[in-house]
Amino acid sequence: MALLAPFDRPLAVQLRGEGTGARGRPATPRVPRLSEPVELGRDLPMPRETRLEIAAFLVYALLTDVDAVRDVVAELEASVDESVVVWSPCVSTRSRTDLVAALLDGDDAITDVAVSILGAGHSDSTVYVEWLVEGRFNNAGFLNDDVLVEASGGLVEAAGMIAVVFRGSRATNIRCYYDGLGLLEQVVHPPLS
Repeated sequence: MALLAPFDRPLAVQLRGEGTGARGRPATPRVPRLSEPVELGRDLPMPRETRLEIAAFLVYALLTDVDAVRDVVAELEASVDESVVVWSPCVSTRSRTDLVAALLDGDDAITDVAVSILGAGHSDSTVYVEWLVEGRFNNAGFLNDDVLVEASGGLVEAAGMIAVVFRGSRATNIRCYYDGLGLLEQVVHPPLS
């Protein structure tokens, strides 16, 4: 979840392969790697052969936790161009190496996360994916390098859209839009339950 970090260092969210997310929704299933065959009779997505499937994989990879990113680094690197430009309100990278480093440099401030894809569409070489992330603020994080925000255990959610521009089957530009101030408000001033 480095692209959504409300704190100075990237946050990571825990993507669970089984169980439920913060509101009892099913947690996001583990996304199979491109090289994994899809077994007949199982409810798994087809291998990512289209730009839409690759963009959906990138949404999960960009919004998940460090451990899950480690599991799919090779596939992530194969899905993006060497000079991929990635921008969100809190992260900006200009290469595949910088992107992977930003994703692996996370903490675990938000846990029990479910990532949902709400919709997707495309126009020429660009794919647009609308998403929702829900989780719990269970671990403290730093704001402005010196203000520790204690964990509240409260529910946080963020909705947004990622635009992925392709050249062939590789992403060359990824832009992540969401309400960063709204997410920060949820962790700094959690609602009363």
